[in-house]
Amino acid sequence: MSKSNPYFWSAACLMLLVLQACNSSTTPPPAKNDNRTDIGKDKVYKGELTVFADEGLKPVIQQQIDVFEYLYDSVKVNVKYVHEKEVIDSFRSKHAGVVVITRDLDNRELEQMKATDTIYPREVLVSYDAVAIICKKQKEELDLDYTGLKNLFSPEATGKVKLVFDHQDASTVSFVLQKLGYTGQPSKNVFALKSADEVVNYCSQNADAFGFIPYSLVSDVDDVKAQAILKQVKILSLRAKNAQGEVVRVAANQSDIADGSYPLIRPVNAVLKYGHGDNLEWLFVNFMYKEKGARIFLKAGLIPARMPEREINVNTDAVSAQ
Repeated sequence: MSKSNPYFWSAACLMLLVLQACNSSTTPPPAKNDNRTDIGKDKVYKGELTVFADEGLKPVIQQQIDVFEYLYDSVKVNVKYVHEKEVIDSFRSKHAGVVVITRDLDNRELEQMKATDTIYPREVLVSYDAVAIICKKQKEELDLDYTGLKNLFSPEATGKVKLVFDHQDASTVSFVLQKLGYTGQPSKNVFALKSADEVVNYCSQNADAFGFIPYSLVSDVDDVKAQAILKQVKILSLRAKNAQGEVVRVAANQSDIADGSYPLIRPVNAVLKYGHGDNLEWLFVNFMYKEKGARIFLKAGLIPARMPEREINVNTDAVSAQ
């Protein structure tokens, strides 16, 4: 990687960030149970690995790869960002050593991979993302709760509201419909465009549209593209009750993902094959799960499955004796 390349300096800055102590006090939902092994500390790693990732995760996964390649400069990651179906197909066809998806593999998929593809998948929960609901910047907040959101998708729903997704094969579509309990045909007001950019553009121009996009596209407040999106649209909140029974507003944000109050939270899972020893695939997955990768997820506005430890230095020199 050339030092004149802007990605080199982005990776360098990210590496410094992940090595600093984290000031976040959020507590993540419980992580998936997985029997992990440590990476050999004296082993030299070199070579290439192929990663397929859900395209909605591109901003944060690319940050992970940039820092990973900076730290392991003899390892090259070949990455493709595609729709969910292609991600799964690439793993089953063994074109990808690691895939990153926004859901758990279901039992049918697991059995098919074992029986047909002779693959024994290993799922590692590395972070939590969400699906954000967006609308025109000037639109007023709606008095909408989870039930009201679900009713918008009903086949019997009437009205002018358009529910817009980034692509018919995108993970956001299957996640939201399954989450809301729709296994058949939803409302005729549900549409799929060709990309998240098109959803943002459509919602910015149509007051009757609600868009559904991966939260990771707008979660990093320092990301130029995320800033550009949030200048065009805003993230809608929903009405909910907190642990004390009080009515509050929740939305796709780091705090409401951390405490589990936002209803459209989804996991970020890295999937690889069970194998012997610590290969490049496990090196990369372990990196995302452990402290440095966790700090990247935090900095990007998501919630890592394993929260990094915080170091608090107390200066007692200025404290006078009582």
